Amino acid sequence: MKIESRIEEFRKRGFGLFVHYGPYVQYRHGEWAMNLRGMDQTQYEKQALEFDYSSFDVKHLIRAAKISGAQYITFTTRHHDGFSLYDTRGLSGYDIMHTPNGRDIVKEFADACHENDIMPFFYHTTLDWHNPNFKKDFSAYQQYLRDSIQILCENYGEVGGFWLDGNWSVSAELWDLDALYGTIRKYQPNTIIINNTGLEAPGIIGHREIDCVTFEQGIPQLIDCSDKEKQYIGEMCYPLCEHWGIAEDINIKSMGQILEAYTSCRKVGGNFLLGIFTKPDGSQPLLHQGYLEALGLWMKRNKAALHNPKPGNVIGTGKDFWLEDGRKKYAFIHNISTWGDSNVLKSAPRAKCCFENVSDRIVSGCWLDNGDSIAFTQEDGHLTFEPGGFLYGESWIVRVAEFNSIK
Repeated sequence: MKIESRIEEFRKRGFGLFVHYGPYVQYRHGEWAMNLRGMDQTQYEKQALEFDYSSFDVKHLIRAAKISGAQYITFTTRHHDGFSLYDTRGLSGYDIMHTPNGRDIVKEFADACHENDIMPFFYHTTLDWHNPNFKKDFSAYQQYLRDSIQILCENYGEVGGFWLDGNWSVSAELWDLDALYGTIRKYQPNTIIINNTGLEAPGIIGHREIDCVTFEQGIPQLIDCSDKEKQYIGEMCYPLCEHWGIAEDINIKSMGQILEAYTSCRKVGGNFLLGIFTKPDGSQPLLHQGYLEALGLWMKRNKAALHNPKPGNVIGTGKDFWLEDGRKKYAFIHNISTWGDSNVLKSAPRAKCCFENVSDRIVSGCWLDNGDSIAFTQEDGHLTFEPGGFLYGESWIVRVAEFNSIK
């Protein structure tokens, strides 16, 4: 089984931000505003072209990635409404270049990512509510789609990946995926290809050119590639709220939910793509900014365990799991209490942590968040140690222990 270098690099990056931006940001009703809100399509498209996007500043997205620890950003170059945030070079009049003060913000996004060691991913719809050929002449529409993708392949430098979305809207046999993926491979041979299989079909590969399978808002699974020609990776996309595009939505997930979702991806060698709200100027609401900053603090303390380490054969208890990086081993521990006086904090210490199938001899261990050493016992492949409570005034939700080993 072949392990592609592009897939391995993508796996090491581990954590990305999902940024939905388009005409819908002016309404704050989410990215499906036109369709699900029953908006008049003619008026929506008129307003899409009349809206001034010139306040957009890609520096806000770069800052969001930097403070959160994200290593890549997936940005909507064209969503289902059919409006392109890039210069379609005459292919369509329904793009950002035909708006007041129009400029190619996809180009600005890609350039900024390249300058800041962030991998740029291009989200691109395969479903199109605007182009009449999507319903009238599907063959002609697919040529339009391939021409659109070719523009993105040829004019924006190295593209880390294409995140395609919408194939679920049409019968599978109607898509000419060989031609679509062939266009991408011709012009961007080292890019990651993802085609979202949606909420109802997580973890489906679907085509040999796919590199990464999606688990949309679902628990990622270990992908068995033993009978495949190459190694595949999975990615879970997960919004902070219930919408991807900015909305009047304060139903934000807890930091515990976010970290458990992220670590569940790393447990099976997969990636985590976090959806955040983005305003017309490219910035995030304060509530989202606070979450990104908190994520960044956790990422910084546990950095050593998050990129190179891979799953092995060691088994933890409950949600606890184990990753390996040569002689370095990392135990991810959940449900840890915080220690404090009984008058200010009610908590009970967790039972001992136990891991099975630990074949290498462990010689030392410490907590990544504060460097404190860990007392442990190892016998017959079982490693046991106290989980250690967080000190009063500290709680990192998921705690990571680093162990050093010898054969």
